[in-house]
Amino acid sequence: MLPAPAKRVASIAIPAIGEAYLQSLLGVVDAWFIARIGLVALNAVGVTNIYSLTYIGVFTAVSTALSVFLSRAVGAKDFERGRSAVWHGYVVALVLGLILSSVSVLLASPLLHIMGAHGELEEAALPYFQFVLGISPLIALFTAQSAAFRATGDTKTPLKVAVEMNALHVVLDYVLIFGIGAIPGFGLAGAAWAMVIARMYALLRLWWKSRSVEAIRLRKEDCRWRLPLLMDMIKFAVPTAAERLSMRLGQVIYFGLIVRMGINVYAAHTIAGTLTVFASTVGAGFATAASVTIGQAIGSKDVAAVKSYRLWSYILSAASMTVITALICIFTPWIGLLFTDNQQVIQMLLIVLAIDTVSQPFLASTLVDTSAIQAGGNSKYPMIVTTIGIWGIRTLGVYVFAWHLGWGLPAVWASIAADNALRAVLFTRFRRRRKAVAI
Repeated sequence: MLPAPAKRVASIAIPAIGEAYLQSLLGVVDAWFIARIGLVALNAVGVTNIYSLTYIGVFTAVSTALSVFLSRAVGAKDFERGRSAVWHGYVVALVLGLILSSVSVLLASPLLHIMGAHGELEEAALPYFQFVLGISPLIALFTAQSAAFRATGDTKTPLKVAVEMNALHVVLDYVLIFGIGAIPGFGLAGAAWAMVIARMYALLRLWWKSRSVEAIRLRKEDCRWRLPLLMDMIKFAVPTAAERLSMRLGQVIYFGLIVRMGINVYAAHTIAGTLTVFASTVGAGFATAASVTIGQAIGSKDVAAVKSYRLWSYILSAASMTVITALICIFTPWIGLLFTDNQQVIQMLLIVLAIDTVSQPFLASTLVDTSAIQAGGNSKYPMIVTTIGIWGIRTLGVYVFAWHLGWGLPAVWASIAADNALRAVLFTRFRRRRKAVAI
């Protein structure tokens, strides 16, 4: 029987995990349907998704600031300040969305050229790229709305809306891509329209549901500028966004090195990355639970609860992630056959998944402690630690050991594990020195 803090952590984490899986499913469904059109169309979606994930990282940073400030206000039962944090979070998210949307539409060709998309691929990707990334304001607002619900402890509502959004998206994707009856198919353009309509539906549904939640129901008097609060939120969000962008840029660099190691090596790495998402998404769910519960506990000045929520978020996360990755590793000889019959690739896959299994407790600590320390009001230290880990350990390790010394894919994943271990140690030392609020 789990204690009450563990049950509360799980009750918040499980719906958050489900929502994260469903968000990922949008891209998977698009890729599955579009693959039937052709590889050029599929690659057009692929290059667009690289930018889409980067944008979502920036929107998540704003949403993290909203979540931290709102969860503290909810814990202190200061709903007026909480709604003000929601208002400012929404406005900042909308402005960022509009900026990135404008850049994506006006500079679509240069952005595609950076990813190596020329000729036929550029021609196919251009309208999809402009359309899907042109709705960045919708994605930014939806991300902020979901964070607002989670900050109140409600992760079930975003999950339910995500289920509805995915169901609508699947139907629209099929109808608008291939056509049905008198309705013609529009191919890649149809996929873009399906994404827009599904995102708009989810945004409106969350807004409607927020009208019945006191902590986030915006009223006319809430929609006014409070410059000190806005500046505090921006100061918090900037390091968080820098952390995510640093991680993404580091990944771009060392992914490029892996591509140069050969088709089999890159295939094994891609398959391993696809499979390990199952565990990392679980970790992200428990990190969300840590942020919400710790933020509310800090707001109510309950130091004992802060420590208990952090501990159980880590225990449940580390145990779940390790078990999931270990099971995938054990069944790799059979799971690998779903992707390829190349035994060299499957053998590499088995090795890197074994390395990743050992790394899961460290990754769990990294995810949970990042959220815990941010909930304590410090977003700079996670940024510093992430930058050191990604560039000083992971990317440098891939270059030296995997590329320069030729130790291959196991060295890549060993470098990733070393990065996770270093960050876990640094976060643990930080908590023990009690430089984070009550953590």
